[in-house]
Amino acid sequence: DQVHIARPQMWPELRVLAELGVGLVAPEEGPGVNWSTGGWDGAAALRPGIVLTDIRANAVPLDGIAHPEWSAARAGARVVPWNPEPLCGPQARARFLLMVADAVEAAREA
Repeated sequence: DQVHIARPQMWPELRVLAELGVGLVAPEEGPGVNWSTGGWDGAAALRPGIVLTDIRANAVPLDGIAHPEWSAARAGARVVPWNPEPLCGPQARARFLLMVADAVEAAREA
């Protein structure tokens, strides 16, 4: 029943997105170097336009989360699959950046 929110400055792909001008939300200061752990209501309060969802095997799929606050916030967000492990090769990075670019464009049009 917890959510892990990435600290953007700690992840190479998120730093690249910030350098390209994508506005990223960051969790409040606190324990955890790479992630902030909290409740779904706190994640929903960030009001994300785009959600990068961890697609690793140990991550809970977004469809499996039944918190009303999160369901409402997610309804207005674009979801992009994200593996926070380092991307191997330029093609993988390009695919990720194109998916995020498509989500940014769709969010602007909404």
